[in-house]
Amino acid sequence: MKVLAFIIATFFICAFGFAQNKKDSTKTSISKKALEEGLDLITRSHRDTVLVQNSYEEFLPFNGKIIRNIYVESIGFEKSIYGNKKPIVQKMGRIANNLHTNTREKTIRQNLFIKPNERINPYKMGDNERSLRNLDFILDSRFIVTPVDETDSVDITVLTRDVFSIGFSAGGNLISAPEFKVYDANLDGRGQRLEFNVLFDLDRKPKTGFGASYKKKSFLGSFVDFELFFTQLNDGFSYGIEKEYSYGIKLDRKLISPYTRLAGGGQWSRNWSENVYSRPDSLFLDYNYTIADFWIGYNFGAKKSIQDRNRMFLALRSFEGYFIDAPVQDDFYQERSFRNITGVLTEMTFYKRNYFKTQYVYGFGRTEDVPYGYSFSPSIGLISQETAQRPYTGIKFNYSKGFPSGSFYDIDFNSSSFYNDSKLEDALVFTTFSYYTKAFVLGRYRLRNEINFSFTKLFNTNTNQWLEVNSSLIPGLRVRDYEADERNSFKVASALYTPWSVIGFRIAVIGALNIVRVRCSSCLPTENIYTGISSGLRIRNENLIFGTMEFKVTYIPNDEEGNSKFSFKFQQNLRFKKSDTFVNPPSFIRFNN
Repeated sequence: MKVLAFIIATFFICAFGFAQNKKDSTKTSISKKALEEGLDLITRSHRDTVLVQNSYEEFLPFNGKIIRNIYVESIGFEKSIYGNKKPIVQKMGRIANNLHTNTREKTIRQNLFIKPNERINPYKMGDNERSLRNLDFILDSRFIVTPVDETDSVDITVLTRDVFSIGFSAGGNLISAPEFKVYDANLDGRGQRLEFNVLFDLDRKPKTGFGASYKKKSFLGSFVDFELFFTQLNDGFSYGIEKEYSYGIKLDRKLISPYTRLAGGGQWSRNWSENVYSRPDSLFLDYNYTIADFWIGYNFGAKKSIQDRNRMFLALRSFEGYFIDAPVQDDFYQERSFRNITGVLTEMTFYKRNYFKTQYVYGFGRTEDVPYGYSFSPSIGLISQETAQRPYTGIKFNYSKGFPSGSFYDIDFNSSSFYNDSKLEDALVFTTFSYYTKAFVLGRYRLRNEINFSFTKLFNTNTNQWLEVNSSLIPGLRVRDYEADERNSFKVASALYTPWSVIGFRIAVIGALNIVRVRCSSCLPTENIYTGISSGLRIRNENLIFGTMEFKVTYIPNDEEGNSKFSFKFQQNLRFKKSDTFVNPPSFIRFNN
């Protein structure tokens, strides 16, 4: 019945989406000059230099002009960001055009926060252009400003280029428990994502599990992302430790611009454990519970002068995990993990954030948005479980800067602690530093280097896990048994973007050196050092929704057992990740494990 209810709800929402505006408004024709200018900005192949430009820079000459009309135009797959294409790639582009529904004009307009009859704010224009680029079904977007003769008005052409929105992936154990995912991230061109996951596991009962979700971007133009989901694959938000089924709803309204006042969101889900591996009743933990987690924030200073981007954002989060049925085993019933939990967290963020446009960070010539500025977020909160209460305090600080050459760096410092019986508990310090060189131009090749350092320290550990060495630090390595309370990591990496292309898939050669030091103050030996030397390829077709794919082989001289080995790893959807929002919901500081 739960599955049937989910399918019915998804059907009606999809039907509602298809019923909206059966006939989009007729597009106003735009000048040939505006279209050519947009194509020139998106196409990069004929340039020897790498784009480095502030997001607002090209709109400064039009500051204060009145927006008369906003036109929307889209580019098909027959146009490439690399200029002329080989005949076979052109043919594939024509086939993709026939299979693909371009993002509809109404969908683009639902994601615009610039309006006709308002004056141009160059920074807000840059924010909106970037927010369109961050939609997972859009490859690039450009705003072309056309002055109206002898007036103080302008027309704006919003030019977008889609990616092919149908995708799939395979994961899990491909021999005994393969998992497959298929999705359309822009169903019917309306910003709707429909996704299905299927798992075949010979050890499960039943052997097949599935999940499904529906998501709508900027629902009814409100900038609220709406999602319904159901899963039998234990991949929902969870408090328990067994394999779980769940269904629920999510809402998310990001702070899309410093000139926006409100942001918020939340989720509700019902979770329950399922004995899919036929464990004895005495060992299987039978429980079910609900999760409710909501937040709201207000942005002070949204109406400040155009040039002043300093802001203050106050947010409040409330969450609850309510166990309808807890495990019957006495040992587990007494554990904190299976007690009802409630919490509140408030966070004040002081921030100033701008972006510059560049290429060849993780993309292959597409426009990528890199943030620079600062944010400082002190927070306080309280967590209650049954009769136990633990106050919480935390500080998050980020500073990032870009240089005219295109190099940039990013610094994060995080510190937090709980309090119990007037003593610090589960305290931690977590800091990272990342530096990216400019993209060097070597003929038709591009080279970008990266240096990364991180430091993590735990104090008075109670419920926190010990620090591990995992595959995010050294691919193919996991050290769990060493009770480390301090960890340092260092990485130096290079990516050489080549002009090589196979049926539209472009290739980069990568190399990296990773070193991790872990320390345990009460262990012998007190510290261990692990190393990984990696090489591989990054592959991407900018026409497809798949992110950058990475194939990597890593040599580990000494693993957790003191042996040398090789590790092979595949990653998908690599992307520079700090570009899609100005502030985040209030959250507890977690170290990466």
